[in-house]
Amino acid sequence: MGKSILFEVQEEVNLIAEAIKSVLDLEVIIYDQYKVVVAATGGGHHAVVGEQVRGHIIKEVIKTDMPLYNFEPGFHEVCKNCILQGNCPEKADVSFPLKHEGQTIGVISLTAFSEKQKAELKERHLVLSNYLGKMADLLSSKINAKSLLGKYLHMFQMLQVAIQSMYEGILAVDQNGYILELNRSAEKILKMNRNEVLKLNISDITPDLPITKVLSTAKGYSDIEFSLHIHKRKIQVIGSVIPLVYEGLIIGIAISFKALRDVQKLAYSITSEIDDSTFDIIIGKSKAILQAKSTAKQISVSDSTIIFMGESGTGKELFARAVHQESQRVNKPFRAINCAAIPEHLLESELFGYSEGAFTGARKKGKPGKFEMANGGTIFLDEIGDMPLHLQVKILRVLEERRVERIGSNSSLDIDVRVLAATHKNLEQMVIDGEFREDLFYRLNVIPLHIPPLRERVGDVSVLLRHFVKHYVNITGKQVSGFTPEAEDCLCSYTWPGNIRELQNTVEYAINMTKSLWISLGDLPTRVKPKINYSVLNQDLTLEAMEEKMILQSLKKHGDTLIGKKEAARELGINVATLYRKINKFDINRKMQM
Repeated sequence: MGKSILFEVQEEVNLIAEAIKSVLDLEVIIYDQYKVVVAATGGGHHAVVGEQVRGHIIKEVIKTDMPLYNFEPGFHEVCKNCILQGNCPEKADVSFPLKHEGQTIGVISLTAFSEKQKAELKERHLVLSNYLGKMADLLSSKINAKSLLGKYLHMFQMLQVAIQSMYEGILAVDQNGYILELNRSAEKILKMNRNEVLKLNISDITPDLPITKVLSTAKGYSDIEFSLHIHKRKIQVIGSVIPLVYEGLIIGIAISFKALRDVQKLAYSITSEIDDSTFDIIIGKSKAILQAKSTAKQISVSDSTIIFMGESGTGKELFARAVHQESQRVNKPFRAINCAAIPEHLLESELFGYSEGAFTGARKKGKPGKFEMANGGTIFLDEIGDMPLHLQVKILRVLEERRVERIGSNSSLDIDVRVLAATHKNLEQMVIDGEFREDLFYRLNVIPLHIPPLRERVGDVSVLLRHFVKHYVNITGKQVSGFTPEAEDCLCSYTWPGNIRELQNTVEYAINMTKSLWISLGDLPTRVKPKINYSVLNQDLTLEAMEEKMILQSLKKHGDTLIGKKEAARELGINVATLYRKINKFDINRKMQM
């Protein structure tokens, strides 16, 4: 048996019972739906609070949901099963159902224990019944009020928990600007305890915000950047100011805010793709690429500046991303910017950002630059050799001072960024020619790392071909198993001036062009196919004789040495192993000596 609703408002039940007693001079007993005494004015002489009674009359009232007038206790029809039948101490009673929201939740009983009380009760029972009805309604309203108060308290507690759990800092301010309440995030951002903050006026810590204007106009601000001034500390935040209006009156304001640095980190995590650029996805088995990967892994754990040098398309950005993934900054932002791809007049704002009103067309709230957005993490300056000289000065200042200043701003921001750079140009020669600052060169050239071109990566072309075939098959859904021996020989013999980028594009082209399971020589782009010797084609020769003649001519041109054979194979568009097979097939060594 659970605790009844009347016990939840027992204090109010007692007050009503005593009020009835003071008016009627009758004993008042209030029972719940389980026939348990909730209140009694007889001091426990006839009923004890908390105890369940036999209560045949009470049971009948609860059952019928109707008042019951008993002027002959012990002889009433309902009393026939009572053990006190014919010998009841009560002289008379009136019992009235207590209802709440349509349900009977208990009974109010007026009981006479003397003949005088009985006579009065009998004479006035209809009036008393009406009175009890009013008292029952009053008790129901008390229960409603208690229940509503309980709901409000529960909602308030839930709201308090929610506000305290919020990531944003929250300040509640009255109409005079005094701080009334704050949450734990606000304490953390302000680096002050609650009691310290509650002594302050909001104007003491936010002189930048037009609080008076908000309180007078009821117009707030959303997602604006402002500063908090705490104990001579300046904290940059982004927040909103919301006026609190009740029945047309402004009763205060609510301020929500987040630290600018945290907002930038959150923006990075939302807008950045998941980066799985580890060293494991740098494909290759050649000695040159394995040595480059080993060196890069070794220097990843430090915070030293690295400059990747190599031809376009060798994968310098992939190395930079892998270094970031292997570093202690892996959970922080990685920002890349190609200094050659962005027009000179836009490059400065992309790197350093700008403040509100810095120039015509500037965003209202300004914009952070790549250095700010990479704070705590890594910035990759690709094609640094193409950076204009006047920007090289600003980059040098950032590297030396570890501070960045937006265009149009008078203040600077401390940053903690690891710098990685890359170039395909000869920076040392550019320094000599006055095209690149010598001091910046030495700042960047702390750890230079050469990324080998594809032509120096012996054996890697075949590995990369298989990798990209699988990649583009997954994208296009076409059924392609790979390259024919002739097509693969052709690609392995090509010099790849565009390096891996060119090889990748070639595979994508071939996958789209082929109509069979295997990519043939005819499916390849024209630029990678071997050049045809038209002087041989003009002769009346079979295909086999033409092939033999072309090999002989090429070997006579480049020589019968190992280097000569490699050059001949490159010119013919086949690999060296294929060339040796054909030399043996046509007995060319003997014919070369004739």
